[in-house]
Amino acid sequence: MFTHIQLLACIKKMEHEKYFQYFDRAVLNFYRVNSHAYHLKEDDMGGEIRISNNWDESMEKEYPYIELKFAFRKLENNFICIGVFMPSFKDKVSEKDYKKWIAFHKENPNFSENNNGFDRWVNRYINGSWDVNDGPKIKIERELKLINSLTKIKFEENFFKHDNYRLVNYPVAENNEEYTKSILELYRLVIDGMVKECIINISQFLEISLTDDKKRLNSLKEIIPQELEKKIYKPLSVINRKRMPIHGIPSKGIVPFPAFETFNTDLQNIYNALRELKLWLENISNLDSKSCLKRLESLSLFPKLDKPPRPEFKLEKAQRMVGKTIDKIEFGETNFNEDVHQGEALNIYFNDGTAITFQIGSNAYNIASDSENLKPSDIHTDIMLFWAEKLLSKKE
Repeated sequence: MFTHIQLLACIKKMEHEKYFQYFDRAVLNFYRVNSHAYHLKEDDMGGEIRISNNWDESMEKEYPYIELKFAFRKLENNFICIGVFMPSFKDKVSEKDYKKWIAFHKENPNFSENNNGFDRWVNRYINGSWDVNDGPKIKIERELKLINSLTKIKFEENFFKHDNYRLVNYPVAENNEEYTKSILELYRLVIDGMVKECIINISQFLEISLTDDKKRLNSLKEIIPQELEKKIYKPLSVINRKRMPIHGIPSKGIVPFPAFETFNTDLQNIYNALRELKLWLENISNLDSKSCLKRLESLSLFPKLDKPPRPEFKLEKAQRMVGKTIDKIEFGETNFNEDVHQGEALNIYFNDGTAITFQIGSNAYNIASDSENLKPSDIHTDIMLFWAEKLLSKKE
């Protein structure tokens, strides 16, 4: 017997069913192999195809513009197909891509009763619920960014070469060969992608001697506490073991295999391991990884200085601010003068009685003197402020 809430949920779900059409996952191969033109982003509940940063209008004929979100849905045989919300499909793909997708159309598929990923996709993109949790692939990317930010600040090196590796995707078919291809890319990201120099720096910080610093995974095992080996080292070593026989020819040939769900479990295990690694790094460094990420993102907005100021004595003037305590700040637009560019100024008053002003200079007057129509006051400058927040200690 259905409850009232369950009945309403079923009715709502049935309303959406008529708008979905389903396709074999092999249709994604075109976008995978043409990664110079397209960006394929996936998670356990679905994905998105967009043009890559390299795409331009000269490529339109061969690689048409596309911007399409799609869902993953489990079939009765536990294989996974693609579900597309058709009201938005025709508006998001070209006529050329439309014909390509229709060739992979699945007629009247039967679905598994357990479709957690698809239900989450519908709740997020159809019902508009942003309380839906991301799957392990997206979470892995977040953890990699946090880990790299922390180690970059504390140990002067990223722990991983990449925190967003586009070639890690779900197997495109349910067989052992496609599964091994996905495992290979995951290995490249989290095992081969470890930065040896970062692990060495951490070992020196912990005063731990490494047996062979060229063996990154073994070195990681040597620097983490023994009680964390099961949580951090073991999931990574499983991927390492799965990667080892890939260069050989499969002894059983290519056979059917639940590639999608097996790989999704692998991703979940790797996410758990990375989360534990992050927590351990936070503890030994006494830093909050989120504050490290915010700090680096803020500092990226700071201009890069490659030459001293002109004239150089201005640097000595600026150095007088070091160690002073600010008492008061004035910030706003300067008085209008038709012979000067319009702009802003920042006045800082310190507790020791000194003060300094920041104003923007320009050659506006000289430019205006060489022009019949331009006046210095037509040129406007402003002062842009960007804060880099302080680092926070690890939260207990």
